[in-house]
Amino acid sequence: MNKVAIVADTCVVIPQELVDKYGIQLIPMLFHLENKTYTDTVDIKTPDELFQLVKKSSKFPTTSAPSPGRYAELYRQLSRQAEGILSVTVSSEMSASFKSATQAKEVIETELPHTEIQAFDSRTTASGMGLVVLAAARAAASGQDMKAVVKVAEDIKSKVNHFGIFDSLSWLVRSGRISKAAAMVGNMLSMKPIGETSQGRHIVVARPRTRKKAIQVLLEIVKQRVGTTSPLHIIVEHTSWLEEAERLKQMVLDQFNCAEVFLCEYTPVVSLIVGPGVVGLGFYQE
Repeated sequence: MNKVAIVADTCVVIPQELVDKYGIQLIPMLFHLENKTYTDTVDIKTPDELFQLVKKSSKFPTTSAPSPGRYAELYRQLSRQAEGILSVTVSSEMSASFKSATQAKEVIETELPHTEIQAFDSRTTASGMGLVVLAAARAAASGQDMKAVVKVAEDIKSKVNHFGIFDSLSWLVRSGRISKAAAMVGNMLSMKPIGETSQGRHIVVARPRTRKKAIQVLLEIVKQRVGTTSPLHIIVEHTSWLEEAERLKQMVLDQFNCAEVFLCEYTPVVSLIVGPGVVGLGFYQE
């Protein structure tokens, strides 16, 4: 086991093979619907399963963060194997995960004073969060201590960008991530909005009229942010739209100097927030 164990909630988007390779511990978010609670990636394993559940219900599901007790339970287990635990969460502007992780840290550090625990607010989500988690996990796997691993996570956090192309903003509204007013124009004009996770929140940055144009605008945004020559680390993400995501991945490979490119589907909990038919990118420049 590494000196530092890495924990992330399931708002993260990261290839499963890398989760397995680096021993990243995923702690599930929760869904609540029709007086029943479902565990993300356990009771509901795919976005399609979630969408079918939503379709059959007259109510829209709500979500909640893992409890402090669930974090504490995992911290206790990991303390037997690692000297420290870095718990990376989705943005604290979007979820109470960071609060739960912090409360659990305070409990466990009292119980186990020789275990160093850090709760780390990624200020992003999905593939943006995935890149932060992956960099931290690689640093931990190389034998670095907590201070060095946190420094790596902070560095990537400061550089990472996260964008998505939405078929509709209605799911973001229903999940409470943006206001009805912010969504109204795009929905009325049948646009394909481009959203960014900025300063921990979802904002709309462009409203192209077609999906084809939206892809072009997204790639132009990437060029404006990081250029085309420096090596990029990229995760292409999607909700139930593999073909479109594969096309976007190929365009990224053709137009940029890629150090690495991964393709992932959103977890169910992220899919509930963004809705079906979404493709996006998380990326940063070396």
